[in-house]
Amino acid sequence: MKQTWKKLGGLVSVGVLAVSLTACGSSKAEINEKVAHNLYDSSVNVIQTLTQSNPDELKSVLEENPNIDDFSKSAFSSWIDSYEELGSFIDYKEVAPEDAIKKDGSNYVVTLECDFEKRDADVQLVYDVKLAGKSVGFSADYSMGEKIQQAGTNTLIGLVIVFIMLVFLSFVISLMKYIPKFVEGLGKKKEVASTPKQAPVQSEVKETVVEDLTDDQTLVAVIAAAIAASENTSTDAFVVRSIRKSNKRNWR
Repeated sequence: MKQTWKKLGGLVSVGVLAVSLTACGSSKAEINEKVAHNLYDSSVNVIQTLTQSNPDELKSVLEENPNIDDFSKSAFSSWIDSYEELGSFIDYKEVAPEDAIKKDGSNYVVTLECDFEKRDADVQLVYDVKLAGKSVGFSADYSMGEKIQQAGTNTLIGLVIVFIMLVFLSFVISLMKYIPKFVEGLGKKKEVASTPKQAPVQSEVKETVVEDLTDDQTLVAVIAAAIAASENTSTDAFVVRSIRKSNKRNWR
């Protein structure tokens, strides 16, 4: 199986190489006509061989042969992507080679009108100035009704997207009125957070401590003697019942 698909991968390149060799051996007067016929016949063979291949098997060929030539890779990938939309190949419309081939700059473009199971399509094969294959593309044909329907669908999707964006922008704009309040609230929070907390003032209650010194007999006797001396009397004339500390510092 692998060998079969390797041969298929080389088929395109071999066909294009044969076209190139034929063109190189032609004279100047015959080159245009021969190139046209050879490119047309080679393109038909490539499309018939390519479209008879199973897309799943072509995927395996691409995975197993990463170094496959660019033209074959382009042809396989294009058919894999288009198969689901087009279906199986049926036939192609025969036209004069000169009508199917156009010169695009230094490239030759061969366009084949093909019939497929699900819908018709134009197949374009591009060759460079040396007649080496460059790419293969499938372009499905849509009816006018389908094109209008597709255009209407795209327009509707675009309008819906624009409407959703306008609603979203309106919602965002409506939220802007809350921005000043939000900023003001943040400023107040920062101001409160930056203000140091003051400790509660506790009233200091000064209590007058009264010390009872009447139990100190020595002190009582000394004080009684001092009083008696200052009054010119004896200690029997009075009794010391309490002694209190005075805060006055001025003695007379």
